[in-house]
Amino acid sequence: MKSLSAEQLLAVADEFAPVVKVRVRSFGALVACAAVPGARVSGVPVHDTPASAATALSEAIIRLEPLTDRNEDFAAIAAAVYRRWAAS
Repeated sequence: MKSLSAEQLLAVADEFAPVVKVRVRSFGALVACAAVPGARVSGVPVHDTPASAATALSEAIIRLEPLTDRNEDFAAIAAAVYRRWAAS
């Protein structure tokens, strides 16, 4: 499974946030969310497909709320971006 860097997720947030007039509330939460798709335990990927990794990313964003608002919308966009990137 492809890992997502904090910088990559921040780039998505940087494009999303000004459009919907929000900002990053917690960079720590954003970094934690970015770690989810590429998570491994003893070298074994936690997620077996890009779709499940994208779903987990979306759920993490909704739960951790890295933005000041519109986290559900951000979660959907971030998951879609991850699915497209992971498929490439």
